[in-house]
Amino acid sequence: MMSSAEKRKRVFDRNQREMEASVNVVERILGYKFRNWKLLEEALTHSSFTEGVSYERLEFIGDPIISLAISNYLFLAYPQLDPGHLSTLRAANISTEKLARVAVRHGLHRFVRHNAPALRDQVERFVDAVALENHSVVAHGGSVKAPKVLADIVESVAGAMYVDVGYDLEELWKVRLDFFFFS
Repeated sequence: MMSSAEKRKRVFDRNQREMEASVNVVERILGYKFRNWKLLEEALTHSSFTEGVSYERLEFIGDPIISLAISNYLFLAYPQLDPGHLSTLRAANISTEKLARVAVRHGLHRFVRHNAPALRDQVERFVDAVALENHSVVAHGGSVKAPKVLADIVESVAGAMYVDVGYDLEELWKVRLDFFFFS
């Protein structure tokens, strides 16, 4: 008979193997290989999953990274636009609705670690609604409100990449940042 400590270790080992497999898949989705894959593991971990470090700190740093990347892109792509229009475009591209769709369209929602059944249900409803949108432009949200966790995941993954490249913005720009902009 197996002791409770042995059972916990077996479950931990299985969870670790599953996470490593998820990290590999997400790296392929991103087109980026992490030097420190633990950063990506953290970026995919919701605070309800108590066996890991939550993505919240990476989300904190990823949010302005995405905003700056979008700002740079818009500034260079639309030299004729005034600051007010540029701000409106940036806001539309960094909204929870937009980033949640980025997460869904790239399949990142499948890899969020959490222990919150209500969160799973909310994400599933949103995923189903996005599937019905036919990739059409949804300016102000669709039929189902985007769960914030999906936008958080996109921001935390951007933050993880930024930390992984040694906080080097120039190096980060060389990475496939278009992943975060266009869904």
